[in-house]
Amino acid sequence: MEANSEYAVQMHGITKVFGTFKALDGVDLDVRKQSVHAILGENGAGKSTLMNVLYGLYSADEGEVFLNGKHVDISNPNDAIAQGIGMVHQHFKLVHNYTVTENIVLGMESVNRFGVLDLKTAEKRVAELSEQYGLMVNPRDKIEDITVGMQQRVEILKALYRGADTLILDEPTAVLTPQEIEQLIRIMRDLVSKGKTIIIITHKLKEIMSSADVCTIIRRGQYMGTVDV
Repeated sequence: MEANSEYAVQMHGITKVFGTFKALDGVDLDVRKQSVHAILGENGAGKSTLMNVLYGLYSADEGEVFLNGKHVDISNPNDAIAQGIGMVHQHFKLVHNYTVTENIVLGMESVNRFGVLDLKTAEKRVAELSEQYGLMVNPRDKIEDITVGMQQRVEILKALYRGADTLILDEPTAVLTPQEIEQLIRIMRDLVSKGKTIIIITHKLKEIMSSADVCTIIRRGQYMGTVDV
């Protein structure tokens, strides 16, 4: 398989072994730019393992990764973020007594010329991103005061704030109400229309039908095929 710049992400022949267990066995994935690409499989199929390799949480034992047609080595999440990949995990990593903005800038705080945390500038940027992508998040709200659906949007904003062009959403609908699922699908469409690429990990066929353009199926660590939805 050749690298192709039409694709945001290409993973070729990815193998990952834990002890004697082969979690991934030569899996391929080709994700077109500006699409919603679902990875479907039952629990334990290897979906999250594959995306954890892409995000640098695991290193593959075999295989190659290409972003926008260029070969890359991603050895940790900082590498992934620097290459424009963001990941929203199933269990959010938010500090509940911090505001939305404080959570988003955590770990990459900008300071003004006096060495003081410049929250005003960060708040302004968060508000701009929230409006640009239709996320409707208030930068000053505390995490403990907002819904689970809103907390997920904060995680999406955090990835966008760090410059993500490709967003990985791990089982994004697992914690949402039906109404929040509809809103999330609308947000995903909006992100794609504005140039982003989205990969969703899921085992729910119904949601793939309503949100994805393409679906790759993984079963017991093996690539089963890719279909247009």
